[in-house]
Amino acid sequence: MRVLVTGWFSFDEVIATIGDELAADVVVGWLTELGIDHDVAWAPYLGRGPHWRDLDPADYTHLVFVSGPLTDVPLLRELTAAFAHARRWAVNVSAVPDDARPLFHRVWERDAPGVSRPDLAIGMTTPDVPVVAVAFAPPQEEYGARSQADRVRATIEGWLGARGIPWFELGMDLFDKPYERFPSQVEALVRRADVVVSMRLHALVLGLAHDVPVIACDAVGGGAKVSAQAAALGWPIVLQAGEIDPATLDAALEHALSGTLSGELAEARRRGAAGNAQAREWFVRQLAEG
Repeated sequence: MRVLVTGWFSFDEVIATIGDELAADVVVGWLTELGIDHDVAWAPYLGRGPHWRDLDPADYTHLVFVSGPLTDVPLLRELTAAFAHARRWAVNVSAVPDDARPLFHRVWERDAPGVSRPDLAIGMTTPDVPVVAVAFAPPQEEYGARSQADRVRATIEGWLGARGIPWFELGMDLFDKPYERFPSQVEALVRRADVVVSMRLHALVLGLAHDVPVIACDAVGGGAKVSAQAAALGWPIVLQAGEIDPATLDAALEHALSGTLSGELAEARRRGAAGNAQAREWFVRQLAEG
């Protein structure tokens, strides 16, 4: 007995979902526990394993299609025709409408007329990993040719994608068409991140204010306000425009997550409070002098 596990993730012509993969992981787990030989067929664009069109169908006794809508479409007809000799099962599928049932010998529906069952993905979770909040900066005209914002942003985005790092963007503008953005919204997101990667001064400041380690990325050649602010707050993880690459970002992330920066975080807040006090004293003095 040898099983080929397939799903919408097996086709280049469509984009499958995370839930499809998680449900397939559950089925793969069952096969592994039972000691049943199996393979998973992946779309070439995912680059994770063999494509079913490159396999010999005669090598498999069973074809299992996992998750998603089960509809009579050319892709499913092509797949099931290639494995016409095999026992074909569909698992964790939405059989609405019912037109694809004849393509499979057995069907376990998650939903169909009169049927409602839990999706398999609820039984498969992945280990927790750090979440990164990223604040990008646009090219800043005041720095002229020194600004390398586009290159730095592309490097950070490529690094995040290649490493599979979960991240979200921190918007720092007060208006995000068609809605306003408020500081409380941004700060709530910062607090929920494990690390902030910041090309912007204020995302650096807010990360440290909320005890979140920051990888400060100064996108201006020779350094500018991001580097200056990190120096003012005594924050050590600062990358200059010319040195920002995957290797330096890897090292900075490891440092940020090391758990060794509690002293530096406290010092940044102490310096911030002292700086505010000095600024207030100066402001009050100006008022007194008229």
